[in-house]
Amino acid sequence: MLNVLNQLPELIAFVESVEGNSFSAAARSLDTTPSAISKRVARLEDRLGVRLLQRTTRSLSLTAEGSAYYERISCLLRELNDANDLIISRGKPRGKLTVSTSLDFGQWLLVQSIPEFLAQYPEIQIDLRLSDRILDLVTEGIDVAIRLGNLEDSRLMVRPLGQTQFVLCAAPSYLKTYGIPMTPNDLIHHNCLQYMFQGRSEPWMFWVDQEWKTVPVKGSFHSDNGGALKNAAIAGLGITRLLGFQVKQEVEQGQLMLLLPNQVSPGLAVHALVTHQRNLSPRVQVFLEFLNGYCKQFLGEMEKNLKTMA
Repeated sequence: MLNVLNQLPELIAFVESVEGNSFSAAARSLDTTPSAISKRVARLEDRLGVRLLQRTTRSLSLTAEGSAYYERISCLLRELNDANDLIISRGKPRGKLTVSTSLDFGQWLLVQSIPEFLAQYPEIQIDLRLSDRILDLVTEGIDVAIRLGNLEDSRLMVRPLGQTQFVLCAAPSYLKTYGIPMTPNDLIHHNCLQYMFQGRSEPWMFWVDQEWKTVPVKGSFHSDNGGALKNAAIAGLGITRLLGFQVKQEVEQGQLMLLLPNQVSPGLAVHALVTHQRNLSPRVQVFLEFLNGYCKQFLGEMEKNLKTMA
């Protein structure tokens, strides 16, 4: 045990270098020099007898051994830090909470909830990372990730938060020119603006003849950003399918009209994900509890509002 504790500065230097993607970033975080960080990491590699990091003039990258080592060590250091926080704060939630979610969900829903959460827990600081790229919680140092849709990572602990709702919509100007689709099959003759995820478009499914069927839609514009699709639809370019919370305001203002409301497929499930730990830190626990209540209330109200607007 004593031997491991003697390596603590080296372990911290290694983890900070990985998370900052450079010795310089680690040095700034630890108030030292890049040279000192580099030497600590080199000593750690010498002790272990393996190379943990590949160095280039511009960046660092983990070797296979380094990735496996980082995954274990970063979790241990976070648990050590959480243990210190728990004792110092006597169980009161405090410290930095790193949260990751998609750009659209973060902008349209999560950001609205943060002021209320921080008012309840003023000693917590939130680092919010918005990206449509699926981030690795361990290697990116993320406490909580909020993801929509299917989940693939079995290493994570999952908390369901609710269900979103897909809506089909278009601008009145487009519908005046090209007509209103009365059935899902009518969409074949319209310009459909599709969302792209990881380079491919998601199928549009509708309730037809007592079953879910895919309609092969086509269009002149695709994007991996919901805001871009919404703006294109408002400009009269075509019909798009988005999640209800993305277009609620524009529908209420008359900029967009809902189409085929009783036939559009359900939306995406929303989940909170955390790494498996024996004891979650107080700040993660209270955030998950808050998020569970907020999402269920918000998404429930959203579904009711969409039904009244249809």
